[in-house]
Amino acid sequence: MLLTATVAALIALGIETYVFTVAYPMFALIGDSEFASVHAFHANRITYSIGPALLVAAFANVALALDRPRDVPAWLPVAGALAGLAILALTAFVQIPLHAKLSASGRDLSTIARLNANEWMRALATLVQAACDVAMVAIALRR
Repeated sequence: MLLTATVAALIALGIETYVFTVAYPMFALIGDSEFASVHAFHANRITYSIGPALLVAAFANVALALDRPRDVPAWLPVAGALAGLAILALTAFVQIPLHAKLSASGRDLSTIARLNANEWMRALATLVQAACDVAMVAIALRR
């Protein structure tokens, strides 16, 4: 379970880094006439690329918190699980509604700004989850 969680978290971290540093900031640079098609393409593709990684990482980390690996301090898998659940909550209740608004209204700079302003929380939570998983692997390899 630990390797599954770690691989999924690292995949999610890589994709999230791209979303945080490139994709979302780029939305403000896309012209009105192209925005709807570019946003629809992004929304469709990103769901299938990061969605499975986020779900697997979150649920694998919850499983690790419930049955932690030997020699791993209890706080580490709990922190990884909480980060994973925070990622899912931020995605479902903050970012997806903003994307829905962009899909309905088209290019709206204030919504794009909110999307970007909120994304640091999800990026940080993704980093925390991956760091917790890598730390657990390091502890497991030491024994």
